[in-house]
Amino acid sequence: MTFLERSLIAVAQAVLAFWALVKTIFAWIGAGLDTILQPVLSQLLRLLNPICTIVADAVYKLFQPFPPWVGLVVISAAAGVVMLIAFRYLSHQKEIARAKDDIKANLLALKLFKDDLRVALRAQVRILWALIRLQRYILVPVLWMALPTMLLLAQMAMRYQWRPLLPGEQFLLKVHSPSSGARASGARIEPNEGIEVEVGPIAASGDVAWRIRTVKPGRHTIHVHAGSVWEKEIVVGEPIQRVSPFRPGPNWITQLLYPIETPLELASSKEAVEISYPELKSYIHGSGYWVLTFFVVSMLTAIVLKPLFKVRF
Repeated sequence: MTFLERSLIAVAQAVLAFWALVKTIFAWIGAGLDTILQPVLSQLLRLLNPICTIVADAVYKLFQPFPPWVGLVVISAAAGVVMLIAFRYLSHQKEIARAKDDIKANLLALKLFKDDLRVALRAQVRILWALIRLQRYILVPVLWMALPTMLLLAQMAMRYQWRPLLPGEQFLLKVHSPSSGARASGARIEPNEGIEVEVGPIAASGDVAWRIRTVKPGRHTIHVHAGSVWEKEIVVGEPIQRVSPFRPGPNWITQLLYPIETPLELASSKEAVEISYPELKSYIHGSGYWVLTFFVVSMLTAIVLKPLFKVRF
């Protein structure tokens, strides 16, 4: 092995070790933040999620007569307007304007005095400092808008990411629990006129699962006995309707991502009940694509209306 090859291997090992250290540090920071935020955000989301669901149901009821993409585009455009107005009043517009003017002035200085090394270096330092100030002034309103935006996106995901099950369609219901494997022999689902249990319970990888077939349209409540008695909503019908593929425990992150159903009572953060809803197929409002449509429409709306609202960013 040549000296060059040994050097490259040593450099690669050093990079991997550094990356592992970075991941470990961020994991510690994340765990610390989660410990701090859990008591506050868990209770806050228990209050906000039902209110957001009621409002979202009322809004989407207005769009029922129209194609699904109409509601998505209108809501995205309205979100762009609201975020634009919020950014104007939550940000320091004068300081943003001053930072952008400093960037323009020093770029001009670089062009005019490119042969003067001292002036060019001074201009570059001032540009860097102006960029740092600009990011700080932009970050503050973005942080204020983060939670409302996530609440909105979570409600939209429950309508565009998945579709309801069709009558006669099969699906899996899983109970996630660290000790669920030991309780599989006694696990059961109460009879329900909307579903028919075909296979289960089956224990695998710490979960208990059933294969179920839908029988009739509607919103049905399934009662699952797996150590505790937990309820899970199942939706059978046509899109666009809100569905909840995951009923979580008290963890605030899963509450934020799956806001429809209240957290499982007396459950740990790792316990949950999951239904395998099919993804909604569409290149505009379907699974994954609705997020792209939302950001494109909301950003274009904000950019077009920026002069009207006299907002700088």
